[in-house]
Amino acid sequence: MGDLLKLLAILGLTVFLLMRKWDLGIVLFLNSALIALLFGYSLIGWAGSILRGLVAPDTIALAGAVFSVLLLAELMRRTRAMEEMVTSLQVLVPDGRISVALMPMMIGLMPMLGGAMFSAPMVNEVGTPLKMSAARKTFVNYWFRHALEYIFPLYSSLLMMSALLEVSVYDFIAASWPLTVAALISGVLWGLAGIEDGDPGPPKWDDLSTRAAWSRFLMSTWPLLLVILAVVILRLNMILSLIGVIALFMVVRRVGPDQWRDVLKSSFPIHTFSAICGVMVFKQVMQDAGAVSQIPQALSALGLPPMVIAFFVPMVVGLLTGTAAAALALSVPLVAPVLQGGALSGLSAGVWLFVGSFSGVLLSPLHLCLALTKDYFGAAWGDLYKRIVPSVGLVAAAAVLLVRLR
Repeated sequence: MGDLLKLLAILGLTVFLLMRKWDLGIVLFLNSALIALLFGYSLIGWAGSILRGLVAPDTIALAGAVFSVLLLAELMRRTRAMEEMVTSLQVLVPDGRISVALMPMMIGLMPMLGGAMFSAPMVNEVGTPLKMSAARKTFVNYWFRHALEYIFPLYSSLLMMSALLEVSVYDFIAASWPLTVAALISGVLWGLAGIEDGDPGPPKWDDLSTRAAWSRFLMSTWPLLLVILAVVILRLNMILSLIGVIALFMVVRRVGPDQWRDVLKSSFPIHTFSAICGVMVFKQVMQDAGAVSQIPQALSALGLPPMVIAFFVPMVVGLLTGTAAAALALSVPLVAPVLQGGALSGLSAGVWLFVGSFSGVLLSPLHLCLALTKDYFGAAWGDLYKRIVPSVGLVAAAAVLLVRLR
């Protein structure tokens, strides 16, 4: 129990410091030191974990991918491709409340950490004229990006869950699809409800036919579609794909070298990359110090039912890691023995574990999509969690019904 309290205290400190506007990277570096201190991890071991976290291939790949995404988004903004995309979409989908949700959902088809930064400028373009608050913009961009993660078969979390269960990913989706329905309902209730469909933003091309609008939409979104084709369909390296698309975009849009200094400067916000380093270092220290492995024993000592343990262990790990794949990889092997011989088994157990893990990830201030887009829109943590917490609660309630009815 003591170890669980230590982890919850660190999580509480994280939320407290973030509410006081501390930089996330600094907070996570402090947390890594606390983990080492509270769990008896040596100074040499802690330093080694920090180094491994900073130079890990995942850290380098993530920083490179996020930088490339920000660079392409900035180029699209400066060449007005972003504006053309938004405006043509508004011709095709006149209701701004629908189009503002479709954008992050479309970007969500490109599964990558921090990918919500790609759709954030688009949501801002449509959301500002609709008088959406910073918290509402952040929530819509964040929530709808992840609404399809329960069913989109190329997400690493789904692939990992199906591998752990030894079932087809499509069999798992056949069991989990109601969760996406619940997520979409949550997004409407706490993200879109109450927005008046007034002036939807940049002037529409009222005289533009649907066919012409489709043409302009495709002409403005081809960089995004090309990245999705390369990464999702062809399974090519994400960074190389982004670099290739950026180079092609510069040629097509005739972006000159005189614009590069401002573009590069705008594509490298220091807080974004300090957060990336902080998350990866904290996760490495926590794993090396053996902090995660203490959670199931602590909850079992409380005499809690296996179903409760099977939900809250992945949830706590998700809160502490901020990534679904990591939460599943760390927690499922720890929790699986608790469920053996119980009422939950097979796909029902998998769905329950997945929802517990993903609920923690969606609530985690360490989740890069949440941290980065919150910083982009300038939203307050308190206002943001007023939308996220009930939304996660509705999906969790749907999961309870789902596993009970199976």
